[in-house]
Amino acid sequence: MTAKAVQHSVIDAIYRAVDEAPTALSRVALYIAQNPDKVVHQSIGELGRNANSGQATIMRLCKLLGFEGFRDFKLALAREIEREKAMRLTQAPGIGEKHLDPDLETLGQAFQAALSDTVNLIDPARVASLAKRLAAARRTEVFGIGVSAVCADLLANRLIWLGITAHVPRSGLVAKGLASTLDKGGLAIGISYSGVTEETVAFIDQARASGARTVAITTRGDSTLATAAHDCILLSKIGPWPADGSARLVPSMALLSEYLADRLRPV
Repeated sequence: MTAKAVQHSVIDAIYRAVDEAPTALSRVALYIAQNPDKVVHQSIGELGRNANSGQATIMRLCKLLGFEGFRDFKLALAREIEREKAMRLTQAPGIGEKHLDPDLETLGQAFQAALSDTVNLIDPARVASLAKRLAAARRTEVFGIGVSAVCADLLANRLIWLGITAHVPRSGLVAKGLASTLDKGGLAIGISYSGVTEETVAFIDQARASGARTVAITTRGDSTLATAAHDCILLSKIGPWPADGSARLVPSMALLSEYLADRLRPV
């Protein structure tokens, strides 16, 4: 590992790669960020299969992070994981102090930081434009996978109570099929934390090809999803990249939904 790379933690470097690296490298970095404890026990072949990537791509990522090879990267990652575990064990409360679980405190701080950052990231003009399109659309489809599907439900539920019907497909195949039936009077909204979810990108690609207006809601403005859609609304990516099933995006999505509702209410 180079001297320059040592100045930053391995995990921080992985998070930056998720945000900034080319798509193929970003996909591998995202898997590592979500599964660090698993990766330190995997071979390069096992990582490639789990991350749906080739060994050459993994080696390029290791070089990008400042390592000579995969073995050096794994050793550094394992050492950092062990250091973090040791630090948590030393954070016991003193006499008379209230016990605060370090994990809970870290999560609370991450959620608060994400909401604050989302306030700064959201472009009011883009939200106002989306509000106008929602009000005018003959049909709206909102789609996401996993927890992003929960975010889609959250947005659709908010819209329904404002008199705007938004349909939420339950699978990538159904979403792509419904997108093919949209026309220029339709609106397609794709939600993905990472911006690289294949089913959501396919949904947006198909909707755009059918003539519908498309909107991406994600945390990465240069992601595949963001570039595939006509418009993009960014939410915060502060904090660790979450493991599969994490609800980390939901609070920021709730904030966006309420702000959008304010733009949709009659004056």
